[in-house]
Amino acid sequence: MNLRFFSQSSGLAVLAFVILGGCSAGSPSPVTISEAIDGVQRDLTRAGVVSTSHVQGWTVEQTAGFDTNVRALQCSQHVPDPVVAIISGPVTLALSGSFTSSGSFSVGNSGTVPVFGLQADASRTKAQTLNLPVQFVPLSALADAELAREVGYAGALLAQSDAVRQAEGQRITDNRDALAQHVQKLIGQFPGGCPNAPVHPFVGTRPVP
Repeated sequence: MNLRFFSQSSGLAVLAFVILGGCSAGSPSPVTISEAIDGVQRDLTRAGVVSTSHVQGWTVEQTAGFDTNVRALQCSQHVPDPVVAIISGPVTLALSGSFTSSGSFSVGNSGTVPVFGLQADASRTKAQTLNLPVQFVPLSALADAELAREVGYAGALLAQSDAVRQAEGQRITDNRDALAQHVQKLIGQFPGGCPNAPVHPFVGTRPVP
């Protein structure tokens, strides 16, 4: 009797292990940090964002890309001063996840018949939060939106009262004025030929010191 009891106990223990292992194996695979970051980078690349920063140092190719995107926006909305989307801040990615597995196994003896109970549960949760600050402004206000973004990035530099503050403020103002003049020229040239090109969002970049 005792021999049979321990034999069944061992078999039930193995069964419980298999069931619990199956619950874990059947759960969806979590997203790794590198996979999540690579996915965001690929999405932004596919979006084909167009830079609004450092207009005074644009190459011929950068200027042509900006102008083509503006013309595509004007043509799609049929106005010289269309509403444009600009990524107005840093893109942040938050990942969270948890996995819990628990189970219980018991064998008792009621008279001559072994009684057993088996419970197993497993749960997996995962979350991915992407913060993409997008601002919608008229094309004519694009330069002011870029100015506000650069002022936010400059932060502590503009809080100083020395030559660094003066130089940074002048750089931001000059970029704003140059972008505003370029945009006004494009607005004045509409209507014109419409390029066969997709519409892309604008994005600014943090200046490299």
